[in-house]
Amino acid sequence: MRCNCPYVVCKYHGNCAACIAHNRESGDMAHCMEKVAMERGAKMPLRMPEKVYLEDDFEAMSRRSAELVCEVVRNKPDALVSLPAGSTAKRTFEIMCEMAKTGEVDFSKTHFVALDEWLDLEDESENCDAFMRKNFYEPAGIPDERITRFDIHAEDLQAACKAVDDFVFARGGIDVMLLGVGMNGHLGLNEPNSDFKLYSKVVELDSVTMNVGQKYFTDGMKLTRGITLGVHHMFECGLVILQVGSSHKAEIMEKVFRCAPTEEIPATVLKLVPHGVIVTDRDAAANVLDIVEKN
Repeated sequence: MRCNCPYVVCKYHGNCAACIAHNRESGDMAHCMEKVAMERGAKMPLRMPEKVYLEDDFEAMSRRSAELVCEVVRNKPDALVSLPAGSTAKRTFEIMCEMAKTGEVDFSKTHFVALDEWLDLEDESENCDAFMRKNFYEPAGIPDERITRFDIHAEDLQAACKAVDDFVFARGGIDVMLLGVGMNGHLGLNEPNSDFKLYSKVVELDSVTMNVGQKYFTDGMKLTRGITLGVHHMFECGLVILQVGSSHKAEIMEKVFRCAPTEEIPATVLKLVPHGVIVTDRDAAANVLDIVEKN
């Protein structure tokens, strides 16, 4: 039987017999076996991320996220950082810029790699890069030479993906990745049923993303495809931070916490990746306080 487990850092990956033997000794299961076992009626223990920070409100959630990112940069000034172009992160970016101005963090040697970008836009003036330039890169004084982006106009988009991957590999991986979660559970533009084993890739957008994504554009925009860092990069990242705030994210947060890790809900990968943490506020965690307060 071919192993198709997305838990790519598992030392038993590709060796199902050894995985089963390990399970018999430890009671633990890799993700692929866990799903099969649960389908057959097994009651598996609930996996949790390595750490969950439950903050009182959106401001405290944003400040905690900013501090976690900046702590990595303080410890490694030339760190490679990946940040999300999304409304949840705007306040976090403001706090990070404030910390830079007061000398609490120095981004002068830090490198950044784009998390994702829309493809095929008729007007690119409000794309992800424009959002990042307006809300973080320019206020923080980050020059273009320290930002690696996907070449969205390349004739060969797979080569554009490989170029970004090769840059990340050459630097030994991403040191800290800040993520938001979509209403459908996506991370970056890793849509539902994305293959956890892939690095950067071109994606067809989920209908939920097409609809919710309209909020980033002044006028209606046809959204069809995107390009994104894949989930595999998260397994090799020094710290993955998923920040989730406000009551409109309570439903997806409940799914993330109560479901076993599954490619159907990409954000559940936070239960698998090493050094993955969730930072949330009480509004977003309202339906899972019974779990989060015990973590």
